[in-house]
Amino acid sequence: MAINAILSLLLLAGLITPSVAGKAVVELTDDNFDAKTSSGTWMIKVYAPWCVHCRQLEPLWQAFADEAEADGVLVAKVNGDKERYLMSRFRVTGFPTIFLLRDGNTYEYNGPRNVDSFRTFATSGYKKSSAKPFYLAPNSIVGRAIGQLYGVPRLCRSVYRLLHDKHGLSDAAIMLGFLAIPVAVGGVLICCLDAIFVQRAKEEFGPEHEHQE
Repeated sequence: MAINAILSLLLLAGLITPSVAGKAVVELTDDNFDAKTSSGTWMIKVYAPWCVHCRQLEPLWQAFADEAEADGVLVAKVNGDKERYLMSRFRVTGFPTIFLLRDGNTYEYNGPRNVDSFRTFATSGYKKSSAKPFYLAPNSIVGRAIGQLYGVPRLCRSVYRLLHDKHGLSDAAIMLGFLAIPVAVGGVLICCLDAIFVQRAKEEFGPEHEHQE
């Protein structure tokens, strides 16, 4: 009894740790998805905090993460309520929805919800399923482009807050600045095109025709 009491006190004090630590489930977001999933095999659960089925799946998903490390599979989750841009890339219509990202392809999992089935699908069972078309896959060129497109409004809001709150610029000044960008880009493009066509005219007709009326 005395030994158990001492061990309990040491554990509470943080002087010793449990011998086995669970593998953490990676939290994927709009910001880190592309960088994190650029390599490796990933099983990803898209969930919502309010979803009863998602809450029931959570302990199984953690147990799966603990065992999937031996298979070389990374286990992650996406908060569909919070990461709206990322959820739109997966084209999720219900919670929870599970995907496998492997070898540049995306597979949707529709099997039993238990650890053994998850492991089987991630390592070999996916071969019996059809991968999503490249234009629907979140990790394809199209999916990444859609992610960048959805991220433009968020970037604009961040720039606005930076200019307005930190630098004290007025809304009118910020709006004029945003409008000046396409005007400046258009002016540069016009100058470049003009230079290209003038150079082409010189090559085709010679410099003697440059100032002819």
